[in-house]
Amino acid sequence: MFGHGLKVLVLDDDDDCFLICETISDIEGGSYEVKTAHTPENGLELIRKNAFHAVLCDYRLGATSGIDFIKLVRGQGYDLPIILLTGMEDSSTDNKALEAGAADFISKSALSSAIVDRAIRYAVANAERQRLLSTVLTSVDAAVCVLDNKRVPILWNPSFAGFAEVQGKFDNDDPISAFASRLLSAEMVHSVGDRTLEKRISNLPDEGLVITLHDVTEHVEALRERERAESRAAHLANHCSLTGLPNRMAFAERIDKEIQRARSNGTEFYLMNLDLNRFKEINDVYGHNVGDQLLKLVSQRFVSCLKEGDYLARLGGDEFVAIQTKNPDKDEIPALALRFSDSVESPFEISGSIVRTGVSVGVASFPSHGADAQALLSNADIAMYRAKTEPKCGVHAYNSKLDQTIRERRLIASELKSAVENESLEVHFQPQACVKTGRISGFESLSRWNHPTFGQISPDVFIPISEDNGLINEIGRSTLQWSCELAMQWPEPVNVSVNISALQIRFTDIVSLVRDTLFQTGLPSSRLELEVTESVLFDDFDYAMHVLRGIRNLGVSLAMDDFGTGYSSLSSIISFPFNKLKIDRSFIMELHKQERLATVTKAIIGLGHNLDLKIIAEGVETIDHVNFLKAQGCDEMQGFLLGKAMPQEKVLEYLKTPVLDLSTHADYVDEKRRAS
Repeated sequence: MFGHGLKVLVLDDDDDCFLICETISDIEGGSYEVKTAHTPENGLELIRKNAFHAVLCDYRLGATSGIDFIKLVRGQGYDLPIILLTGMEDSSTDNKALEAGAADFISKSALSSAIVDRAIRYAVANAERQRLLSTVLTSVDAAVCVLDNKRVPILWNPSFAGFAEVQGKFDNDDPISAFASRLLSAEMVHSVGDRTLEKRISNLPDEGLVITLHDVTEHVEALRERERAESRAAHLANHCSLTGLPNRMAFAERIDKEIQRARSNGTEFYLMNLDLNRFKEINDVYGHNVGDQLLKLVSQRFVSCLKEGDYLARLGGDEFVAIQTKNPDKDEIPALALRFSDSVESPFEISGSIVRTGVSVGVASFPSHGADAQALLSNADIAMYRAKTEPKCGVHAYNSKLDQTIRERRLIASELKSAVENESLEVHFQPQACVKTGRISGFESLSRWNHPTFGQISPDVFIPISEDNGLINEIGRSTLQWSCELAMQWPEPVNVSVNISALQIRFTDIVSLVRDTLFQTGLPSSRLELEVTESVLFDDFDYAMHVLRGIRNLGVSLAMDDFGTGYSSLSSIISFPFNKLKIDRSFIMELHKQERLATVTKAIIGLGHNLDLKIIAEGVETIDHVNFLKAQGCDEMQGFLLGKAMPQEKVLEYLKTPVLDLSTHADYVDEKRRAS
């Protein structure tokens, strides 16, 4: 049955159909399996039911033509080869057949078994090659389109058609032709939809072209991600990861550029050093997470202060620097520095806590306060330290007269840290006694620092420094511990009085510290007295009251120190019932000079007694002081008449005589006074 193993459909609407079939049957070497149809509809039906290898179709099919039949078959998705048969022998008909997609064109006048056999075999072979080519084009990892020498697309794969369809949404004509035409004039890298394509064009021998499109979307995206990563890395290298502000490296570059610019233009600019107040205490009390959030919020407020030409960077920790370059206002304190100070006046709410801080700003100007970056930074830093010593101001401009003083202060601050870590500070005790009987009632614990180079450094110097650099809490903790431990060694069960900083009240759990210290040392709470100044009530009155009540609930006494020197002492003692008032030494020491001071002192003693408070007077140095206090009913006294602050070994010797002979002490004080 199958000499060539091929199935053929013959479509003709007249008797020529039988002639064609006979011609095929005469083919030498075997026979084809042939089926016939007389209408295009019948032919299409047979194609659907049979796997034909080729179709021989008459050019004329009644009202339609063989070319129409080819279009009908192609429209149904069949790609089998169709050979047209016609009685016409002109080139125009031949060309029309080929353009319609005919595999071959045979004149009926030249019909023979050899010609038909050759046409069928060639058509089938070409169809197989076409299918192979189509398979190859479909499987290649690229979009391909072949154009003839007139730049008309003649072959393309599905990938190209898919891109053409996406691009064709913007074209009104044939999408394949429009897309190919667009690609000929496009850049080498072309975007279609969300894909990025790399275009290559190759020349064919017949002056045709092959357009190849490679999808480089992932490669391009990888390059872009690499660029973004490099950009992020560059940003992180020059910016603070917490606040997003320029960091120390970026600032170093900026300040050098500003100096060069100012030198070239003969202009000035300000450099500002900003340091947050009490930041270490905030970290200790609330934790580093809150500290980090505070830095973010502070940075945002600082940024809101900037105007055109201003620059802000974070050097690390709580240290910021700013540059004002545009139109410096020629004032000693630039407006930007004041805006920084004002911006952090209101508290911050972080994780349910109300956090208060402030900023100390030091200002130096170029070129007046330094000709290079190092000098400017150093002098702005010196001015910032001076600002810390004047918290009511918060902003200070550099002054060369401050240089040596501030440098010494910074040296002391640095060595104080080492002294605290090495427990080099000592505790001395100044006696207190009953005015009426002269019996020792207790000792006030006072910190002392014997510096190896500077000798004894006054607490009036190192205590404020410790408050500025966050050491006051550790000094306060160790002083309380040592005081209670040493008091347990005294032969007389007298009281020990310890000063508590306002910062300890605000930023530490002082109640737990006192409770734990009493438990560890065994000192009865009734023997411990804590001295505070009314400044503890200024920032947050309600919170301070809460803490002081917690201390009172432990059975510990509270004394208001330096009474009479503040601004709200009367309201303070009315609001909270302290156990004791300490009259400031300035009142007692000047009694003989100002009669009004005697009147005020009498009023304080009377007021305290009416409020059921004990009164202790500081600065007692003469018998006249004692007699005056005794006449007014003052309860206790403290001063050089009783003795200076002394180390533990002298306290033990001192307590061997628990009732003082004040006349002997008066002679001692007079002798010291004459010697000085």
